[in-house]
Amino acid sequence: MSVVNQDNVRDRQDLLDKAEKFVKDHMAGYDPSHDWHHVQRVRKLAIRIAKTLDPLPDLLVVELTALFHDLDDHKYRTESSPTLSELLNPLLNHKALNSEQSNLIIKIIPNISYTTEIKLQKLNQWNWQLNINELKVVQDSDRLDAIGSIGILRLAAYSCKINRKLINEDQNNINNNNNNNNEQKIGQSAEDHFEEKLLKVKDRMKTPFGKLEAERRHKTMIDFLTSLEREREILYEDE
Repeated sequence: MSVVNQDNVRDRQDLLDKAEKFVKDHMAGYDPSHDWHHVQRVRKLAIRIAKTLDPLPDLLVVELTALFHDLDDHKYRTESSPTLSELLNPLLNHKALNSEQSNLIIKIIPNISYTTEIKLQKLNQWNWQLNINELKVVQDSDRLDAIGSIGILRLAAYSCKINRKLINEDQNNINNNNNNNNEQKIGQSAEDHFEEKLLKVKDRMKTPFGKLEAERRHKTMIDFLTSLEREREILYEDE
């Protein structure tokens, strides 16, 4: 390996080490639904998915975008929070990155969100995003972590954080909800969130790996909801 290549490898690792420490410190107070462990899972999935694609996406952009993807999450922002650019400026000026890579990372992050994608599509503003494989990879990895067994645990964790009830306890309310549209159900319980969003995720995946894994995790959620319904039915069998 040439001296130049050795320097590049060292610079790249130095940037990743600093980025990892920054994210860990920044998210130290986040709840378990959006903590460092979530970021690390998304990071690992993103790298794995990226390596299945041809042509190969920019792996450094993929890894850094995965690391940074939740730093500016609106659920954890306050009025005094710095902007994403302000947060990342020291890291994105690292010599391991060129300006094109830095700009792409900043451009991708606000477009990763499931909700943002749907909103922009309705406004006919989802255009350049269709051609960015680095975005597709991080979207799929983040969405995979939102479904399946891990997704169920994360949903429960976030519901506890915002004091949202976990399930629909009252059978009469359940029957009424089934006769109403989804808009009337939004926010009532963690259970409702499956129908509102999580059961729709598999149809929004972008990569072959993501689509296949999403099908498996989707089945896990269906099995969970079937079991939940049976456990609830037992409570009302004699009524």
